[in-house]
Amino acid sequence: MRTQQACSQAAPEHENRLWNIPGYLPWFTADSATAIGVALRYLAVSLIGYKLTGSTTAAGWLGSLAAIAQQVTAVFGGTFADRHDRKTLIIVNATTGVICWGSVAALLMAGKLVFPVLLAIAVFESAVNGFLGPASDAMLKSIVDIRSYPKARSLNEGRDATINMAGSPVGGLLYGIAPWLPFLSAAVMYLLAGVAATRIRVGGNPRNGSDSGNGDSGDDGGKAGGASFFRDFAEGWSWSLHRRMLVLTMVSSALANFGVNGFQYAIQLHLMRTDVNATLIGFVNTGVFLAMLAGAFIAGRISDTAPVGPVTCCGFVFICIASLPMLLTDNYWVLLITNAVMCLPFPIINALQLGFIFGKTPDTMQGRITVTLTVPAQALSAFCSATAGSLLPALGFSGTMLVFWAVMLVSMLLIVSSRSLRTIPRADQWDRTPLE
Repeated sequence: MRTQQACSQAAPEHENRLWNIPGYLPWFTADSATAIGVALRYLAVSLIGYKLTGSTTAAGWLGSLAAIAQQVTAVFGGTFADRHDRKTLIIVNATTGVICWGSVAALLMAGKLVFPVLLAIAVFESAVNGFLGPASDAMLKSIVDIRSYPKARSLNEGRDATINMAGSPVGGLLYGIAPWLPFLSAAVMYLLAGVAATRIRVGGNPRNGSDSGNGDSGDDGGKAGGASFFRDFAEGWSWSLHRRMLVLTMVSSALANFGVNGFQYAIQLHLMRTDVNATLIGFVNTGVFLAMLAGAFIAGRISDTAPVGPVTCCGFVFICIASLPMLLTDNYWVLLITNAVMCLPFPIINALQLGFIFGKTPDTMQGRITVTLTVPAQALSAFCSATAGSLLPALGFSGTMLVFWAVMLVSMLLIVSSRSLRTIPRADQWDRTPLE
């Protein structure tokens, strides 16, 4: 039994060990640079689309078509990442970003960019990013050990929250200086990602697919050696759907994301129709990202020692309770604060619950399981905006929020009622805990 002093020293030593793992720092650099590149060009694409056409409809479809292309290719990208050298895929993805957004910057500087070209480049680059992007997350488990995995995921949550919080404002600022500047900056970030990726070192076979015992013993991990692409694709979904914990996670995550994202859209649309200043509406998203950054900090502190099941259950209960004031009032400051506080547990839940799932998933299936967990959740959330827009005129603000809150309540009840999820232990006991 460890002494209290030994326990207190374990977390700092474990955190330091994460950065000392060969290959982790270049992987983190490449993954972060790619995320920054995406964030810098995200708002600028819509802005330049509107400038070229003078149409908000065209600018809106530009973003939608790019997002659809990314989601469609991502469905197959996980399988592709599991069958090929993930390091190479990261480099190819980064190279594509350099070429595409560097070309947009060059065309803007020359005054030659037209909307059809911008649309083609945005859709193509998003499709490539959706197809090759899963390789980066899939590679993480073959770089870090299972005990370091939740720490690495919590660090990613904090990084993503920070990038999302600052990316659009910085991209808008760069666009104000010169329309080509955010695209050139994005190309530079992709270049940095590609260079950093060349320095990544991992163990195992060339596909980074050796199962080092972190997955279920007795499972071959779905190794893709001579199997066809579609057999591997089907195998990934079959592997997930035959595990009750994964199915429950898919369903509960889809419902929770639908409810929470529904809250976001309902708040934004309600504030718009009540003529609230656009800057104040923007602060609602800023509050969410600040809360998620705080949640990621907490996740980083507790990810090594917290029991996953109880903390995850408490997180879902917290979300439902914290959101209750928004059912009773549409006061701006109540919405701003309560909406932010509601989102605090998400990085903690992701770092612990998803950390356990991916920590127990064989290395050869990381890409496919990433897709089977994220696609259902994101597909359902795609209908949030339309649902909120339709419910507000019919039910009013409080009625609309109640509908989305009820969906979140169902998600919480599913999690709390599952004994297999409630009893997931802390990270140092995962080796003895099956992924049911």
